[in-house]
Amino acid sequence: MSTARHATGPALRVPTAVAARRADGDPALRAVGRTVHQPGALDRLQHRVREANDRLAAQGADAGEVLSWASAEVPRFAATSSFGVDSAVLLHLLSIHAPATPVIFLDTGLHFDETLAYRDHLADLFDLDVVTVTPSLTVADQRRLFASRLSSTDPGTCCMLRKDLPLTAALAAVDGWASGVRRDQTATRAALPLVGTAVKGGRTLVKVSPLAGWTDDRVADHRRRHDLPPHPLEARGYRSIGCWPCTRPTAPDEGARAGRWAEAERDECGIHVDEDGRIVRDAAAVVR
Repeated sequence: MSTARHATGPALRVPTAVAARRADGDPALRAVGRTVHQPGALDRLQHRVREANDRLAAQGADAGEVLSWASAEVPRFAATSSFGVDSAVLLHLLSIHAPATPVIFLDTGLHFDETLAYRDHLADLFDLDVVTVTPSLTVADQRRLFASRLSSTDPGTCCMLRKDLPLTAALAAVDGWASGVRRDQTATRAALPLVGTAVKGGRTLVKVSPLAGWTDDRVADHRRRHDLPPHPLEARGYRSIGCWPCTRPTAPDEGARAGRWAEAERDECGIHVDEDGRIVRDAAAVVR
C-alpha cells in the first residue's frame, strides 16, 4: 500500500525510517548550514560531491545507478515531483532503485484536478511515500493580502510564496534530494551535473539529477517500454504542466515549456534555482 501523507504547512515530517538513517551513509554528504561548527565541512561536502559526479559520469552510470548511489550515501535523502507529464519516469525508477525515498509534492492550491488525481494514481501504482506540502497562505488569503491574483500580476512572487518557500522549509529535514530536471529542458539547465549542490534556506544540500542527460526521445521510449500511464492532460496538448493559471496547451511546433508562464518572461518557477541565482552549483565538468 502506498502512503500519502499531507502536511498542513511547509514543514516536512520525514518518515521514521529515513530519519533513523541520519547516522548512516557518508557523513561528508550531510547538509552544511551557515552556522555549522565543523571546520572544513563545506569543503568536504563539495569535494565528495565532485568526486561522486566525476565517477558516476565516467562510469556512464544510468539513472537507476545514480539513485541507488544517492539513496545509500546521502544520509537523509528525498525526491521531489510535480507529477507532470514526464514525472512517471523518475518515480518509476525511484520505486525500483530507492523505494524507501519520500517524495515531496508541493500542493500550491492551484494545480489542475487532473494533476492531483495523477499524483494519487502514481502513488498507488509505484507504492510511493508521497508527502504533500502546502504553503502557509491559502490561495484566498494570498489574494486578500495582495489585493490581486498574483499569478497574473506578479507570477514571480506567486511562485515564491506557493513553491519556493514551502520547498525550502521541507528540505530543512533532509540532506539531499533528487528531481527530474534535464539539460535539454531550458538553456539555464544545459550544464546540469548528475550530482551537484544547491543552497536552500542557508544550507548547502546535495542535488541529484538522475535524468540530467536524458532527451525527450529517451523519456518517451522509457514511458513506452514500461507502459507508464500518461498524465490525463497530455492528450489535450499539455506537454509541461504546472499551476493552472500559468499553464496552457502548446502547438506541435512549440517547445514543451512554451505553455508555462506564456504571458511572462519566465522559464523557471524558482525551485530549481540556487539562492545565488544559479540552477545548481558546479560539481564538475558535465559529462554527457
